[in-house]
Amino acid sequence: AVAPGDTPAEARPEAAPRLGMRRYKVNLPPPAVFEMSLDRVDPDGTKWTGSATMTWHTDGSHYQVSVQAGLSLLITRLNLLTSRSEGEIDDYGIAPLKLTEKRARRAETATHFNRDAGTITFSASEASFPLMVGAQDQVTVPFQLGGIGRADVNQFGSDIDIQVADSKDATINRFQLVGEEELDTKTGKIVTWHLSRPAKPGSYSSRLEIWLAPGVNWYPMQIRVTEGNGAVNTQTVSDIKMTQAGK
Repeated sequence: AVAPGDTPAEARPEAAPRLGMRRYKVNLPPPAVFEMSLDRVDPDGTKWTGSATMTWHTDGSHYQVSVQAGLSLLITRLNLLTSRSEGEIDDYGIAPLKLTEKRARRAETATHFNRDAGTITFSASEASFPLMVGAQDQVTVPFQLGGIGRADVNQFGSDIDIQVADSKDATINRFQLVGEEELDTKTGKIVTWHLSRPAKPGSYSSRLEIWLAPGVNWYPMQIRVTEGNGAVNTQTVSDIKMTQAGK
């Protein structure tokens, strides 16, 4: 029986076909809230410190990720960035539907993953990109990578290619395994797997590095962005709280 106003399943329009990328096994980590220390070194050597809170939630069918980051200025705090991503969980792992981003003194932007149309579009740009399978946004990609490692660590034996969207662009990011490293954090020494996405001339000038902890649900324990001008931004986990669904 079909409820009034519903469309019979056989009559529903099919989503546009999505372009092929390698399919990875994904076992996403449980929900948690991460308190992180933020360190920035400007090209001229000036150092800044701050803090960030990153929240990861999933019920197995849907997810939400949020990031709030700010710098410490004497007795006050400057909120630099608030990002939020939400969407679904599908056969390819995290499937973003919308990413919103608000930077200090700038208007909020939105990135839309239009799964029916098979496109990625932006409020800050007229650009449109084909939506590829397994596509992520800049907030979800650390958790997608963690899910790839959690499902089968041998997948890191070769490069990991993922389409990643930000506020006005979508590019293929190639993540490479650098090796196993021990991080000294406020929660103690943690063995991590260090992944790097080198800068790609013509696409993005920054280098992105992510340290995942196999012994801690493959959570991202450190994230570092080295900008094209030499500035370095590092976020390191100082505390992890498993949320109710993650206990």
